[in-house]
Amino acid sequence: MSEALNIQQYVGENIRKFRLAHGLSLEDVAAKVYKSKSTISKYEKGTIAIDIATLEEIALALDVHPAQLLMTSAPDKRIPLTEGLLEDTYMFSYDGKGKRIIKSIIERYQTDESNRFSIQLFYDVPSKKELGDCVCLYQGFSSKYEVLENYSLENARHPIEQIWLSCIGGLSQNRMQVGFLAGLLNSTLLPAVRKVVLSPHLLSEEELMDHLVFTKEDLQTIRKLNIFIIDEFIA
Repeated sequence: MSEALNIQQYVGENIRKFRLAHGLSLEDVAAKVYKSKSTISKYEKGTIAIDIATLEEIALALDVHPAQLLMTSAPDKRIPLTEGLLEDTYMFSYDGKGKRIIKSIIERYQTDESNRFSIQLFYDVPSKKELGDCVCLYQGFSSKYEVLENYSLENARHPIEQIWLSCIGGLSQNRMQVGFLAGLLNSTLLPAVRKVVLSPHLLSEEELMDHLVFTKEDLQTIRKLNIFIIDEFIA
């Protein structure tokens, strides 16, 4: 398979991923870029090449940077990670009502500032290969300061909904981070906070539950100080 065809397929996969995450149909995107539905479908399947001007128009329609449509799922390790997609990370949280662990994916992109990143959060996804099937797409930025990283994101479909994520990690090789996610609860639209775990790898449910469920110590601190504190520093 030629390198050009590989690039076409990567671009097509990215177009489809962001289109679905935004809840857009082929017709919706076609209307935004003045192309036919069948042409957009061929772009997504990687069967025809896409010119730069059209790539920019589709990126604008999907509210992403054109470079994000060019990112591959297996970046060339010979290229320094100073541009484009740096990494994708799992974010786990626990839904007490549904009694399930929510799996989400964070895509982190480099910006012109060394400690500031462009963020795409695909919230509640079946797997990394099905990001377009996310329950919600959040977009925004994060700022990283050694072991602390803060995120400010908004709902791609409903900008009135904003969320904040703050995580702290250690210096261990597993690069796991623990933090909180604050925003509006989907079922009630009331402000709420969840514990979260960020990890570059899938983690077992047993390991996750140790970090995601509020402990007796958490509840005692809340009662005593009237404040919720993340004090789990991953050594």
